[in-house]
Amino acid sequence: MIKQEQLAALAGCAAYTEGGQRVGGVEYVLVDDTTGRPEWVRITDRASGLGGVFAPLRHAVLEQERLVLPYAVSLIERAPCAALDCGSVLTVAEEQRLFAHYGLTDVREEVNAEPGAGWSRMDRAGTIREGTAGREARVSRLRSARPGR
Repeated sequence: MIKQEQLAALAGCAAYTEGGQRVGGVEYVLVDDTTGRPEWVRITDRASGLGGVFAPLRHAVLEQERLVLPYAVSLIERAPCAALDCGSVLTVAEEQRLFAHYGLTDVREEVNAEPGAGWSRMDRAGTIREGTAGREARVSRLRSARPGR
């Protein structure tokens, strides 16, 4: 998992699969507003025509100026938002589509989530009741953290 302290090292970094296949360059990282933890990376590759896709950083590692992702290039290339310009923000609905695509669950919904930290089901339900009901497709908990800035 990539830590907040590693954000600056991602600037100009290239992303690779665990098998050593180059995916593209890191454009920017999306960071969770609640925890400050880097969650998603946007990758582009002008040479191959990869127009910008999101990959999760949950199981990624930074090795000698290389971001190593535990996913096949074909899976990354088919990620939702690849053909769309999702901008520097993901809505909750877009993030849920990405979780499903990569076969991940939202860690905020884990049973052992710490209450009051914005991670548990009850915290999310409370937030929705407090004003985001019906607008979840437009609401985001992520913000762009451009590496090196």
